[in-house]
Amino acid sequence: MPNTINMLLDVNIPIAVQLGQTRMSVRDLLKMKKGQVVKLNRMAGEPVDVFISKKMLAKGEITVIDDKLSVRIAQLYSAKEKFKYL
Repeated sequence: MPNTINMLLDVNIPIAVQLGQTRMSVRDLLKMKKGQVVKLNRMAGEPVDVFISKKMLAKGEITVIDDKLSVRIAQLYSAKEKFKYL
């Protein structure tokens, strides 16, 4: 069994960070122009959701490192908490 787990350690999985959500009509979506702002349901500075393979894993904070956006993990969900988001 340990060899099986070791084989998985180098597998790459998708990580996504969700800044927020909104709803808009198709009409408004089609009217969008370059530079237009889409308002999300979160306030600036509020924690973002971190997903692994579409499952919420953690909450994080947006940071900038070497001029690149990054996410600092602020809270990892326990196995019991993760179950709520599956």
